[in-house]
This record gives sequence, C-alpha cells and structure tokens, in this order.
Amino acid sequence: MKEYVIPEDKGRLMFYTGLNLILTVLLMVVSIASYAVSWYLLTFLCITGLWFAIKTMFRYGKKLLKNVPVCELKRNEVVIHSLPGKARILTYKQIKEVKLLRGRVSLKFFFSSKEVEHPSGWYYVGVVYPFQKGRLDEVEKNVAECLRKHGISINEVEKK
Repeated sequence: MKEYVIPEDKGRLMFYTGLNLILTVLLMVVSIASYAVSWYLLTFLCITGLWFAIKTMFRYGKKLLKNVPVCELKRNEVVIHSLPGKARILTYKQIKEVKLLRGRVSLKFFFSSKEVEHPSGWYYVGVVYPFQKGRLDEVEKNVAECLRKHGISINEVEKK
C-alpha cells in the first residue's frame, strides 16, 4: 500500500522530450550537410550528439508514457524511480539520514543508508517542477509527514 507518491511533472517531461526531438532532427540535418561537404569532424561530432539526444529523448518519453513517479513512499519502504536503471528500494529501518535541499523549482532529497550502492553513500531523489512550482510546498509537507511517521527526520541543507 502506498502512503504517498511523488508524481513527475508531465509538462517538464513533454517539454524535454519535444526539445530533444527537435535537437535530434537538427543534428541529423547538420550531420548530413557536413558529410556532403566533407567536414568529417563536424559529422562525427553531430552523430555523437545525435546519440545522446536520442538517448535522452527516449528516457524522458518512456517516463511520460509509462507514468513513472519520482518516488513512492510505501507502508514499509521507499521506492526511488528517479535514478537511471531499476528502481531502488530502501526500507524505513535501513534509512539512516535524509537531507533536503530546496531550490526555486526543485526539491532534492538525499537518502543515506548502508545499502546504498552509490560511492557517495546517498541516493538522490530529484523533484523538479518547473511548470508546477506551487506544488513543491505540498510535496515537501507530505514527504516530511510520511517520514516523520516512520521516525525519520529531514535535515534541511541551506544554500550558501
């Protein structure tokens, strides 16, 4: 059972997918034109950029079509979908510390645990809402309430 689900900003996903689609088409045209005039270095750079643009476009498009949330706070565990690859699962008992960094259009949660596979020892959950800034306060309040219910406090990190 889910206590709270942090959804993705659909506007951001559509915007980034569309922007990467335009970049893909532009890089295709430039690479074809540069190959035609024998500028092979520019062709190579455009094809490399094309690979990254397509990869990014499909990553955002997949999140949009599959309706993948940023993070799920379930009854016994936290499921983090915002990291690349498979979803990461931490039980509330495994979580040692949670830090919060608040930005103008984002909330960044950092979860510390012994089970974290990243060399830094933290899992990152980025709630980026450029088109829904008003929802950030609600998300912050709900996540803090849910974590507090399980005995976990959030340490707010101030920007300097």
